[in-house]
Amino acid sequence: MEQIVRDFLEMVKIGAASGDERKIADYMKSHLEALGCEVFEDDAGAKVGGNAGNVFAYFPGEIEGCLLLSAHMDRVSNGYEIRPSIVDGEIVSDGTTILAADDVSGLAVILDAVRRIKAGGKRHVTLEIVLSICEENGILGARLMDLSRLRSQMGYIMDTTGPLGQLDIKRPYKAMIDVEVLGKRAHGGSPEKGINAIAATCQMLTGIREGRLDFESTSNIGVIHGGPKEPGTVCDRVLVRCEARSVQQEKLMNYLRYFENYCREHIKGTGAELRFQYEIQHGNVCFCEDDEVVKLAAEELKQMGVEPQLSLTMEGCDGNIFCAHGIPCISVGMGNSNAHALNEKVNVEQLIQSGELTERLILSYSQKRELREM
Repeated sequence: MEQIVRDFLEMVKIGAASGDERKIADYMKSHLEALGCEVFEDDAGAKVGGNAGNVFAYFPGEIEGCLLLSAHMDRVSNGYEIRPSIVDGEIVSDGTTILAADDVSGLAVILDAVRRIKAGGKRHVTLEIVLSICEENGILGARLMDLSRLRSQMGYIMDTTGPLGQLDIKRPYKAMIDVEVLGKRAHGGSPEKGINAIAATCQMLTGIREGRLDFESTSNIGVIHGGPKEPGTVCDRVLVRCEARSVQQEKLMNYLRYFENYCREHIKGTGAELRFQYEIQHGNVCFCEDDEVVKLAAEELKQMGVEPQLSLTMEGCDGNIFCAHGIPCISVGMGNSNAHALNEKVNVEQLIQSGELTERLILSYSQKRELREM
């Protein structure tokens, strides 16, 4: 059995979740240190009440330059007591839990790539490895990083649900929208003395444009919360939490203006007060086939006999944060499918090939950097 597969099987058996990455962090730190990496852990975990921070590792090279490789250490819930097996060339769980290929695949691929580079003995740039916490919790770990410590000029994110060959070159901006509807409390026996915030909220949201907005923009009204503990009181406060995404900043901002104006217009006549605010949580990823970070990966995939698939995904990842910081990076498919589901799986051969692809990316980028020095 290939070492990358053994690493994967070991790590999925280590329970983890957002905020509970300690054992996975220790596993990765010890293995990276054994390979000759300088390892550092930040204090992001303490800021979110977790038990581990983001992990940074540096595998020194002889060529000037630095290439970023990144994955996340957390997983969604139901990521404990995973019992993996290999069935017909695919790694699966026993069906009672997720598999946690999102993102144990990325962790295993990074270890394999460093192992390959060390064994190969070829000149290369320094590898900057960033392993985040709480990615599944709003990309929180990457958002809490001290990004000024990053040295890379370009990078690859090992965190994509898709086959080997899939390159996610477009990901959206994301905004969180918080709407507070304030009514007036009164006894249910005298409802005319109150202002029902629930009724006002229903009127406000009826007919609002949401869901799939266009091919690169979405909106979701995800949480509505309000009301007293007993139904005998007129509700005086409702909180509505929404999100909006778009690859294009202008489209996102136009939608946020539309959302606020619609709410303000349609709450009129209810007597309720509206409070509206939003936060842009992260920027976008937006590259084309001619950008260096895409061309390099596409060329190496073709050398392996794999046809590149340039994709748009409406999910964010740590790469959104790194791109906004000025480090161009895209996400790379590793043979995963059905992320977050009980039938999640990873293709063994594609997982192994992903380690080879990452080695190729490192050496190809290193060669290009060396030529620039001449």
